[in-house]
Amino acid sequence: LEGNLLAFFQKMDRNQDGTITRDEAVTFWGKNFAKVNANSMFNEVDENGDNSISWAEFLTFWQNVVGSGYDEEELQEEVEMMLEG
Repeated sequence: LEGNLLAFFQKMDRNQDGTITRDEAVTFWGKNFAKVNANSMFNEVDENGDNSISWAEFLTFWQNVVGSGYDEEELQEEVEMMLEG
């Protein structure tokens, strides 16, 4: 799962500087609900409120999701679908 999460993170991090900005997130999510998805993601993942998401914040979020009882195989499928676009 972590390998796919890293690939997902890197796909969103368009300039490959190690963080995801809101603009990068909006671009990733596309036209349908892009700002809603980006804002929701930042509300949940951007722990220090600096308007960027680091790999550490991204990974911690997903570790918390797994720890809260979500099935890792189902999460793997979801991440793979997001990677495919």
